[in-house]
Amino acid sequence: MTTIELLQQIGLNKYEAEAYYALLVHGALTGYEVGKRSQVPLSRSYEILERLVEKGLALVQPGEPPRYAAQDPQQLLGQVRAGMESTLSALSTALAALEQERAGDDFWVVRGWQPVLMQARAMIAGAGETLELTMPLEEETAVGEALTQARMRGCHVFRAGNTSTRNILLLCDTQQALVGTLSSQSSCQAVVSANPALVAALRGYFDQCRSVPVEVELAPALQEVPQTGDWIGWEMRKQRRLQQQVRDHRVA
Repeated sequence: MTTIELLQQIGLNKYEAEAYYALLVHGALTGYEVGKRSQVPLSRSYEILERLVEKGLALVQPGEPPRYAAQDPQQLLGQVRAGMESTLSALSTALAALEQERAGDDFWVVRGWQPVLMQARAMIAGAGETLELTMPLEEETAVGEALTQARMRGCHVFRAGNTSTRNILLLCDTQQALVGTLSSQSSCQAVVSANPALVAALRGYFDQCRSVPVEVELAPALQEVPQTGDWIGWEMRKQRRLQQQVRDHRVA
């Protein structure tokens, strides 16, 4: 992306970006010179330069003709940064005031490698007491900062399971669950829900991991991430297999 395109990304239109860039590169210029050294039409060069002056991005030297110089780029960046912070603060307040309908027991699917990891980070950031997690070691760096912040605020983090698998299992505060795959960046997906059955199944799996002194393979039911949306049938099969695995590892 060129400098002019980047200037457009922070709020300048094309001609304003062209004129400002010309002033930065060539120093003080008249409107005619700006038109000759940029893609700003000669007929609009003074109009565009005056607009930059009004925005605090250019200085003018009166004369016949007047000359214009670019304001310090750091001042431009400071204005943009302050404006973004103000906008984000106002947006945060507005969004917090909205009463969002709770998803409840519904199942929601997240598709794609990056969206799945973003969802995991958001859930980790929202946890207040406990976090239970299984995921591939190579992807752990994607949530490492969120896990560190969770520990710092007193959240108990339990890491379990065979991290060589391409599954991600996450249980937050024993209330919200994420189950999915990270097998490939194009086809991986995960289901997110506060459904009591899914939460209980994950809680049982993590409890089992705590009780067994050796690392155990992921329960087959947890590896069968459904591809057709049959989450209810999958959940029932998973619970039966988890219960069987717990009985198999029970100490008499």
